[in-house]
Amino acid sequence: MHNELQRYVDEVLRFRKALNLTSVADRDAFWRRFIQPSLDLLPMMPASGRMMDIGSGMGVPGIPLMIARPALFGVLVERRKKRTEFLRHVIRSLRLHGEAHDVDVRQLPCAKIDVFTARAVTEPPALLRMCEPHAAPAACAVLPVAQAFDGSAPSGWKKESELWTDAAQPQRLICFRWQGDVSRET
Repeated sequence: MHNELQRYVDEVLRFRKALNLTSVADRDAFWRRFIQPSLDLLPMMPASGRMMDIGSGMGVPGIPLMIARPALFGVLVERRKKRTEFLRHVIRSLRLHGEAHDVDVRQLPCAKIDVFTARAVTEPPALLRMCEPHAAPAACAVLPVAQAFDGSAPSGWKKESELWTDAAQPQRLICFRWQGDVSRET
């Protein structure tokens, strides 16, 4: 796993300026700021299934999670076409199981997703509403949230668990479980 993560970091750093992926140019800083916080989600992630990373950008947290959990099929959603092409390149290069879409998540047909994740897209309640049309029965959303976030979720979602990481950059993670109407047309 470590080799694949290093290859991913190499690709981000190689294309970072051309595609405006990140201002972080130092490998160790990139690892601390993006890779480790992505891997911190693992205790709340299923071993397999379909994962959607909304607003994937340069692929964080989706790509590191796909590397760490090879049985996850990643659906990376990023509205910016150039970044989506980068994500497709990484998926092909690292032979990951997944696909990347250059579209707003609200315009995708139902993807029957088992686990959702995102990083810095919008407030959790709005993000959970974006997930609803794609949620498989008993889907979950594993999200990093602000320390002050009250844990509230829109109707159909229930806060299931919470975890504080003890990494160099502590973060608060919440797992929400979908309990809404799964009889809708797909």
